[in-house]
Amino acid sequence: MFKKMNFCAKFSKSVSAAKMVLLLFGVLLSLSGCEKITPPVLLEVETSEAERLTVMTYNVYVGGSVSRVLSVENVLQIPTEVANVYNSVIASDFPGRAAAIAKSIKLYQPHLIGLQEVSRIRTQSPGNSITERTPDAEEVVLDYLQILMDALQAEGLDYQVAAKVENIDVEMPMFTDAGIVDVRLTDYDVILSRRDVAISRPMNANYTNALTIEMLGLEIQRGYAAVDATVEGVTYRFVNTHLEAFAQETRIAQMQELADILNDETLPIILLGDFNTRAPDGTAYQILLSAGYVDLWQMDAEGTGNTCCQDDALLNEVSDHSVRIDQIFVRNLELPTQILTHTIGDTASERLPSGLWPSDHAGVVAHLAFE
Repeated sequence: MFKKMNFCAKFSKSVSAAKMVLLLFGVLLSLSGCEKITPPVLLEVETSEAERLTVMTYNVYVGGSVSRVLSVENVLQIPTEVANVYNSVIASDFPGRAAAIAKSIKLYQPHLIGLQEVSRIRTQSPGNSITERTPDAEEVVLDYLQILMDALQAEGLDYQVAAKVENIDVEMPMFTDAGIVDVRLTDYDVILSRRDVAISRPMNANYTNALTIEMLGLEIQRGYAAVDATVEGVTYRFVNTHLEAFAQETRIAQMQELADILNDETLPIILLGDFNTRAPDGTAYQILLSAGYVDLWQMDAEGTGNTCCQDDALLNEVSDHSVRIDQIFVRNLELPTQILTHTIGDTASERLPSGLWPSDHAGVVAHLAFE
């Protein structure tokens, strides 16, 4: 559903270099608490002097609620809870969901994409994690990044991994009919770029502030990835992150840490991701506003932009999105007059034939056209 309207530019491969397709979106009208949406109208206009930039953020969802494991009160519960989460991950059908996400990407073909919860699931049988604390399972069950890249290629798209950061890498035992099997989850945040975008200065880092689960002896690493990306002759610092979900104090510390790291950056900054802080009142959100960042969604009052969260099993019939925690910010950038932001993956028509939503989050797209 298109949640917000300004005036936006979207590319069409079929037009000449002197032209592009602009989307004119109808006004979102509120009638009895419901949004009435006028379908987009495609118009071809002269924009030879415009510089165009489209970016996207999407938390693709691991497929199960890891909080069930992190919140156990007795370590003897771990194998059962790990098995429950693992079965949920398999049932969430990431290959099918990746195909749906790839179709959304094809529709807008953003220059740059920030992805969160890009997971790699591995197993080992028999398991040894009870005695061996270093993750060592190597049998790949699901490689989300490879699955998504294959789905993009199947749609005829040409994207590359511009940067990625490895966050938590944890291995735990689960009960199965065959006995104890270890499950290893490695979590990444990833930046994808279109092949026509020039990339330089890639980097990644984990935050020094991390949540520790004392009972499990587990530190939940989070981080960020960044690149310089040149689009239409303009170079941007593009940064993607996923802040702590389970502890506000840690999340705030991570947000301040990232703001400090980027403080001396002189390039125009595009900072996006799953910040796990509610707009407009979240403390971590306010840290970015105080540091001079502009939330692109706040450029007009129409639409909520809610992005989280569907049910864990992704089978709820009506979208449960009620908070806006996936955001796109800019700094060091003179804002253009032509901007459009909207959410994707949150309408009934985007659900899989099985009834699954593409993710528990909505993705967010921003189009900017500079005169």
